[in-house]
Amino acid sequence: MAITNQFLASTLDLDEEGFLRQPEMWNRDVAQLLAQEEVPNGLTEDHWKIVGYLRQYYLEFGTVPPVRMLRRDTGFNLECIYKLFPSGLTRGACRIAGIPRNTIRPNFLYP
Repeated sequence: MAITNQFLASTLDLDEEGFLRQPEMWNRDVAQLLAQEEVPNGLTEDHWKIVGYLRQYYLEFGTVPPVRMLRRDTGFNLECIYKLFPSGLTRGACRIAGIPRNTIRPNFLYP
């Protein structure tokens, strides 16, 4: 698996903050690779619930959901989200979900 991850890592086009430049390259293996620093013990079912929600919303609307909507639809409060993604929604969850940085607009109040 390490060889596969090395190959996968070498083929990813990431910006200077570690966000995918080509969101169509995203898949669960890419998410696991992007999550290694944020979630060293691997993504849990709770992580996947948030990542999946963000990813689906992005594919449908081309942006990220408002935080209030994310909280309501996933059932996680902000405290829980920050425990799951210590670096926050943008640098943690959105990056792992393969959402390009330029898609995350400041008016959504993503920390």
